[in-house]
Amino acid sequence: MLHQTRPPTISGSHPAHRPRVAAQPGARSAVLTRARSGPPGAVRPAGAGDPKVSFRLLGPLEIVTAAGPLPLRGMNQRAVLAFLLLHANQVVATSDLMQVLWPGGDAPPTARKVLQNTVSALRGVLARGGIPAPVASLVSQAPGYVLRMAPEALDLARFRILADQGRSALAAGQTESASRSLKAALGLWRGRAGQELAESGVDWPELATVDGARAAALEDFCDAELRNGRHHEVIRSLEATTAAEPSRERSCHLLMLALYRAGRQAEALRAYERLQQQLERDFGVQPGREVRDLHQAIINQDPALLPSAGTDGPDLDFSSRPDPELDLLFALLAFVQRQQRPHVVTLTGAAGTTGAGASGVAGGHGRLVSELTSRLQQDGQVTVWHVRTGPDGAALGDDLRAALRRATPHHPLVVVAENLHHVRGAVPDCVGEVIREAGRTPLLVVLTARAAPESLWPGWNAAVPWSTTVMV
Repeated sequence: MLHQTRPPTISGSHPAHRPRVAAQPGARSAVLTRARSGPPGAVRPAGAGDPKVSFRLLGPLEIVTAAGPLPLRGMNQRAVLAFLLLHANQVVATSDLMQVLWPGGDAPPTARKVLQNTVSALRGVLARGGIPAPVASLVSQAPGYVLRMAPEALDLARFRILADQGRSALAAGQTESASRSLKAALGLWRGRAGQELAESGVDWPELATVDGARAAALEDFCDAELRNGRHHEVIRSLEATTAAEPSRERSCHLLMLALYRAGRQAEALRAYERLQQQLERDFGVQPGREVRDLHQAIINQDPALLPSAGTDGPDLDFSSRPDPELDLLFALLAFVQRQQRPHVVTLTGAAGTTGAGASGVAGGHGRLVSELTSRLQQDGQVTVWHVRTGPDGAALGDDLRAALRRATPHHPLVVVAENLHHVRGAVPDCVGEVIREAGRTPLLVVLTARAAPESLWPGWNAAVPWSTTVMV
C-alpha cells in the first residue's frame, strides 16, 4: 500500500496499456513511500511523514488531513473554495468569484474587500492545516486567483482518472478491469457534488456537469457488469437512476437488458413504456433507435440478448499481485498525455532485480522499469527511449534533447535514464531545461537513483518543475 510523504502523488489507479485518462494540471513535486508503522494512535501533522491530504468535492465540501477535517467557516469560504476546486490550476477572475458570492449581481460597495478577506481566511485554513504548497496553495494571479494543487489531492481529479481508465478498458473489451476502475471511481462519491451548496440553491453549471459525469460513470460500470454476467447486481442501481432521471435513455437501455436477463421480461417492457411516455411528454420525441431495437428484441425473446459465455481472457485473472507503483507510472503517463505536458518521475531505492526475489516478488526500480518498458513496447502506442548518463551528465543532456526532437504532441514519449546517483551536479539543470523546452509534448521522464533527488542534487525541487519521487 502506498502512502504520501511531503506532497502526494497519484494513487488508487489501475494500469492502462493505452492510458487516456483525465486529470487536472499537477503540482511541482511529489513524493511517495511505502507505509511505515508508528506508535499506536500517533497522529502526525499534515505535510509531515505520510499524511493523506484530500480536498473532497464529491459530496459535502471537506479538506481532510491526517489529523482530521479542517474547519471551513461560513458559506462564503465554502462557495469560493468549491468554485476554485472546480477550476483547480486555472486562474479564476475576481469578477467571477464576486458573482459566486453575489449571484444576483447585487454586490455591495465592500464586495472586493469581502472577497479578499475570504481568500485570506482560506489561506489561513491551509496554513493551519500544515498543507505543503506543492499539494495546494492559493495565490493571486491577474485577473484574480488560482488554486494550485496536485491532482491526486482532489477527489474530482482522481474520479476523472479512474473513470477514464475504466471507459478505455471497456472500449478495449477488458470488462473486469473496467468494472474495477469504475467501481473505484464511483466509490469516491459521498453525495451530490458540493452537496451543501446545491442544497442551499447554488446551481452552477460546473456542479451539474460533475454530477452528470457521475451518472455516465455509473452507466459505464453497469455496462461492464452486464458484460461480465452480473445483471442481478446492477438492477437496483439502474432502477434508482431511471427514477431520478426518467428520460436518460442509456440507463433505461441497460435496465431493460438487466431485467430481461434476470427473467423479468414484463418489467423490462414496462421500463421502455415509462421512457417512451417521458420523452413524449417532455420533448415530443420517441426513444432512440438503439432502445427501440432492444425493445423489439425483448418482445421477440432474441437469444442474442443472453449473456455471452466467453470471457475477456487474461483480464479475468485475479491471481496477479497488485502493483501500486506500476499503476502510478501508468497513471502519470496517462496524465501527461491528457494534459499535453511533461513530467519527471524518479524511482529511488535499491535497484533490485528484474526477477523474483526470495519472497517471490520482483522488487526495486529495476523491475519497475523493465515491466513498464515491456508493456509499453508491446502496446506500440508509446515511444520508449533509453538514454545514457555519463559521469558529468553531458550525455544525459544530449540524449534527452535528441529524444525531445523526435517527440510530437500527439504521440506520448517515455524517456528512461537509470542509476543517476553516479551523476553529479549537472542533473537538475539538465533535466529542468529539457522539461521546460518540452512545452506541450506528452513526455514522461523516468529516472532511477538510490536516493531522493533533493538529497543527491540540492536545488532539484526548484530546478525541475512537475516532478514526482517514488520510493520502492
